[in-house]
Amino acid sequence: MAEAFHERLSALDAIFLDLENETASMHVGAVLLFDAKPLTLDSGGLDMERITKYTLAALDTMPRYRQRLSRVPGFGHPVWIEDDRFNINFHLRHTRLPLPGDERVLKRLVGRLFSQRLDRSRPLWEFWIVEGIENDQFALVAKAHHCMVDGVAGVGLIEALLQMTPVVTEKEPSSWTPRPAPTRAQLLQAEVKHRINGLRKLSHFGPRIRENFLGVARVLQSGMRPGPESPFTAPDISPYRRFDWTSFDLDEVKAVKNTLGGTINDVVVATTTAAIRRFLEARDLDANAMEGFRAFLPVSTRKTSGGPTGNQVAMLLAELPVSEPDPIERLKKVIAVTTKLKKDSNQTAGAELLEDVADLTTKRLILDISREAIRRHAYHVVVTNIPGPPLRLYMLGAELKAMYPLVPIPPTQNLGIALFSYNGGLYWGFNGDWEGFPDLHEFVESLEASFEEYKQLAAARAPEVSAGQRPNVSR
Repeated sequence: MAEAFHERLSALDAIFLDLENETASMHVGAVLLFDAKPLTLDSGGLDMERITKYTLAALDTMPRYRQRLSRVPGFGHPVWIEDDRFNINFHLRHTRLPLPGDERVLKRLVGRLFSQRLDRSRPLWEFWIVEGIENDQFALVAKAHHCMVDGVAGVGLIEALLQMTPVVTEKEPSSWTPRPAPTRAQLLQAEVKHRINGLRKLSHFGPRIRENFLGVARVLQSGMRPGPESPFTAPDISPYRRFDWTSFDLDEVKAVKNTLGGTINDVVVATTTAAIRRFLEARDLDANAMEGFRAFLPVSTRKTSGGPTGNQVAMLLAELPVSEPDPIERLKKVIAVTTKLKKDSNQTAGAELLEDVADLTTKRLILDISREAIRRHAYHVVVTNIPGPPLRLYMLGAELKAMYPLVPIPPTQNLGIALFSYNGGLYWGFNGDWEGFPDLHEFVESLEASFEEYKQLAAARAPEVSAGQRPNVSR
């Protein structure tokens, strides 16, 4: 008989379960748009039997997607066990858009799908295959709970599903038998052992605590400092979501940073900051009064791209210069802020230290910090930028045309922004509260106008750069 299996969630993974409530679903997601022709049957419609078989084979490399949650008795800490009733047909779902199948109707459907919480009694993911999209396309709408994956780990999922060539290579799904779940006594014994070993390991943390004390202090200080009131925060949000998107040419983004300075991420943050300012002004609000407006910028601490599931991120809070009217000065201030976060304050190492201590002892340490930061509106918007593959990808010969990511929003925020680079494009996904952020598309238009402004400024200054007046440029 196979040995019983379970795997403990890290403290960081577990808090994404605890932060979820009736109005704030904590799944990450993405909308992948494909050319439908290679997977369309002669009789019409997509070849779902083939897609299902292909997905099952991909799961052989991703065991987490056949596992569900259980709890340690007494302690309540979550663990993964294998789902002895796993059914691919529950997780891989199929629907079709009504005519005309345009982008507006697709966005409305995606918003509804992202509004629905995942069933915690099953593996915490869903794929929706959506056909009937204009221009002979279909969509894969992917959802996975944040306790399973962060953005970079999600790239690993894409790598397992997609190929770099239109030449189709299909594998037979292996036969899978779930390992037995541990008994309550075994779970309790393992948790007690983990905590005892954790206390022993803490005795060796002295040098690391001394080295990163300033970083820990700044994480706590920034996390407890409330920000100004704005349309981006609310006492509570609804359970319903709007989802919108746009995309930029990555070479155009690089041209801006090469001419005006900074990194690609600095251009992203400066463009977002400009969009926030435009949006506030469109609502007849005083953008100059928004000192202390902050963004939560997740920073990956993962050593390799893709890789294992779970979360390996640190929380950095960046104060955005929303009150700065001049776009060039705004970009300079963004560069100064991000440089300070990365190099001077040591906040990344401080956040990692807090997460490691919590993992060895109790998740309560970072759970309480996270809840208090959310309650105080310590940040107003999440902006996460995930590097993706630079080459064209395919699924069963169907070309991936675009991919728009989703980041969840916590219970007191109205907007989350996620970006994904792919095949020369930078794809933006906007997750907004249906009630608190009804003008989500207007924000997207503000962002597009803000980037257009930076493009024009870069084009006007390009001759100066060619003449040798180089700005501070970094990848």
